[in-house]
Amino acid sequence: MLKRLNPFRLLRVFKVIPRGWLALRNRLRNRYKDLDTILLTVPPSMPPLPETRGWLRQRVQGAPPLSLWELDRIFQQIAADPRPNNVLLKINGLALPLADLQTLRASITRLRAAGKRVMVFAQGYDLALYYVASAAHEILLQPSGELMTIGLRQEAVFLKDALNTVGVELDVVAITPYKSAYDQLSRATVSPEGQAQIDWLLDSRYGMIVRGIAEGRGISEADVRAMIDTAPHTAAAALAAGYVDAVLNEEGFPAHFKTKQILLWRDAEKRLLLQPKPRAEKHVALLKISGLMLPGESASPPIDLPIPFVGGERVGDISVVRQVRALMQDESAAALVLFIDSGGGAVIAAEAMTSALDELAKQRPLVVFMNAIAASGGYYVATPAKWIVAQPGTITGSIGVISAKPITGGLREKLQVNTVEFTRGANATIFSDTTPFTEGQRAKMRTSIETAYHTFIERVAASRHLSVEAVDAISGGRVWTGEQALKHGLVDELGDLQAALAKARELANLPADTPVAIFEGKGKPLPPAAALDPAASLRYAIDNARALVNGSAQVIMPMWWK
Repeated sequence: MLKRLNPFRLLRVFKVIPRGWLALRNRLRNRYKDLDTILLTVPPSMPPLPETRGWLRQRVQGAPPLSLWELDRIFQQIAADPRPNNVLLKINGLALPLADLQTLRASITRLRAAGKRVMVFAQGYDLALYYVASAAHEILLQPSGELMTIGLRQEAVFLKDALNTVGVELDVVAITPYKSAYDQLSRATVSPEGQAQIDWLLDSRYGMIVRGIAEGRGISEADVRAMIDTAPHTAAAALAAGYVDAVLNEEGFPAHFKTKQILLWRDAEKRLLLQPKPRAEKHVALLKISGLMLPGESASPPIDLPIPFVGGERVGDISVVRQVRALMQDESAAALVLFIDSGGGAVIAAEAMTSALDELAKQRPLVVFMNAIAASGGYYVATPAKWIVAQPGTITGSIGVISAKPITGGLREKLQVNTVEFTRGANATIFSDTTPFTEGQRAKMRTSIETAYHTFIERVAASRHLSVEAVDAISGGRVWTGEQALKHGLVDELGDLQAALAKARELANLPADTPVAIFEGKGKPLPPAAALDPAASLRYAIDNARALVNGSAQVIMPMWWK
């Protein structure tokens, strides 16, 4: 049986709907009056930007997940239609970094500013979810649910003694004790500098969460701290204290919202008015640098192993340089927003990327947006920017250099493996894993990281219009939140990606509705080597580890702030 072709759908696929036809389509859609309340389910985990998946990956892993970028686009579509009054967000847990939680809060705030009443419903609230929900008009809780707003907890695990039991140790040369990227592998417990750093980061993050909840709920910060300190709270206690606005099941939604019909998003989307796409000769390009920085091509693991440093995607300097050079040849890209979500990696990879970005910044405005993490090498690649935007909860800084090599001589003895080295040259064993650095070799490594460090802080000083001495005082590996980084002059503005895009349009003298194009052209990340292949994932992790712990200089941040 042949299906009847919908001419509007066909024209929409080929993106040739004339404006007159668009108006006719909207008149037809405007017949629907039952758009008072829209229910949208928000997944617990969302990437910040849309993910592309080929046919094979979709067959194995399913459709790409909803991203924060796409969710904000949905909110914009709802805001542009005058008919919906209420937007109900159903959220059962959020596993997102603080910066992404702040991005979601900003999207909710813009939806409220458009005149929509926003409610959040959940079966229970932890502190992260409550922080987001506090940006809405109402917080709704299911009966028998609880407020588990029990505060923040940070854990650092130290493996030196465990590694020593199998005859392995890590020999580290760091620019200062604050450059603690490998402390978990080289120390038995936290250093005084490491403890001070964790304390000031936790204080900053906790403070911004408390302030956000206080502003959203219209209560004092003292009341918020009391709510946290006395948690968990039962549903009845939370309602009595005013921490939530209603306790109800989903069956109670119609009565609560005084409406007979609540439309799911998939149904509401078909009824919302279509908005004409802006026509422009120019656009703002959005380029992502995400993952561990290494020499070579970008890649993603077949299976993402939850191992610090060696798991997750990696961004290769060859791929990024190709992408930047392709953008330089694209005259329609009037400005570039560089989206950074990286804790750094190899010095040589960061330098190669930064050099290419320097050249692009000579031609057109370059604005950086720092997402969850833009530290160490992630800050290095931000230095060519005209303007840097970070979320208050972004982890940044860590301006410093470190090098390390594993020592496996003890393991070989335990396994009764006898190794005989034959060398030529006084320092041929400098990167050998059989013995630690000699004093002479350690001095050589110290010179190497000091040279790289001075290059780093000189770059930062020139970029931020600060003296080298001023940059050194806030560097040495010290990690900051975006809020702290603003006070230190390391970023220019606190805000989300939309703020960075707005600044790029301003610097390029572009209209406010100039479109954004996420760049995925030449040099884009390679596909997984073999879908769901554990052996391939292990090889991927080993390659990453070898590239990092090989004695070469690294600009990488502590692993516990992932």
